[in-house]
Amino acid sequence: MTVHATAEQARRILRDASEAALNDAEFAAVLKEREFSLQFVLVDPELALRLDADGVEDGAPRPSVLRLEGETDALHEILLGRLPVTRAIVDHRLVVKGQVAAVRQLADVLPVLGREYYKQISQGPQAA
Repeated sequence: MTVHATAEQARRILRDASEAALNDAEFAAVLKEREFSLQFVLVDPELALRLDADGVEDGAPRPSVLRLEGETDALHEILLGRLPVTRAIVDHRLVVKGQVAAVRQLADVLPVLGREYYKQISQGPQAA
């Protein structure tokens, strides 16, 4: 059983959360100053998004500094703070592609993204 009923629902929630996170000045500054980009390539349901200081793009239009591949449910648990990234990697629920220094930057990015994701799923049936 997946958290999101459809790929469209999962994509919309993650996209809306990412766009909302970009409205956080500190979050946007981190992405811009570090030239950081993050790509999500997820399955069950399938979706792909790319996030950088310029916005959110559907699919995988170009390479990113860091690419997260795995289960949509695993990302859900990570963003809610229920599953540490390292545990998701060890359990083979998430594959991280990129340099180690870029992986460390997740500590500055995931809390804001997680906060906005939580807001999106908390809006009730119309969001979740």
